[in-house]
Amino acid sequence: MIEHETCENIIQTYYKEIYSYCFAKLSYKQHPAEDCTQEVFVVFFSKHEKLSSTDNIRLWLYRTADNVIKAYVRKNYGHEVSIEDNPQVYDIPAESSFPDENADDPFEVLSSEEKKLLEAYYDTDYGQRSNAAKKMGISLTAMYQRVHKIKKKLRNSLNKDE
Repeated sequence: MIEHETCENIIQTYYKEIYSYCFAKLSYKQHPAEDCTQEVFVVFFSKHEKLSSTDNIRLWLYRTADNVIKAYVRKNYGHEVSIEDNPQVYDIPAESSFPDENADDPFEVLSSEEKKLLEAYYDTDYGQRSNAAKKMGISLTAMYQRVHKIKKKLRNSLNKDE
């Protein structure tokens, strides 16, 4: 059982870190990140008496954040995640600008197989990616290598257009 004073200390220690994580996972949107971060700590506070120690509390908070984020996305954005809607796939520094709406679709340079791979990659959590890779008939390492090559291909395509 984690004591009440320890709970307050944990919240003060990890709040900003969990907020930053939620902020990044939710496409740098402030209000959804605030909502999810608060929910993570509401869950923590409601379960702190059942938690046995603070040894793995950081990992527990991140897992809870992942679950809260997934539930938030499902509730607010539906079940399907499209690669076109996921800014992570671009992997472009913040100071770069995304193509305007009138520009060609940057995903046109990808084959349907590459699009399918990216969707599988971004639609699953880190721990579930090995299952997604198996479904596609490749190893997890091969999935990571292919995603890296696809990102590079997208970056090159975007840089050519500039």
